[in-house]
Amino acid sequence: PLPTALQDVNTKIFSEWLPALKEYEFAAGYCVEMYDAADKYPRGVQDENYHSEIWIPIRKK
Repeated sequence: PLPTALQDVNTKIFSEWLPALKEYEFAAGYCVEMYDAADKYPRGVQDENYHSEIWIPIRKK
């Protein structure tokens, strides 16, 4: 459930996923977070199936 899941994913992106991309790096620009409509889920944003996305800009080194 949010906000813990989103915070955990952000941490993993910058501590695990991004450093593992040998040919890519973080690019200047905006990071975007997308949140699904909370009313589609029985427990709203606290529902374990609630959907959100994080988009970050990367570029080839």
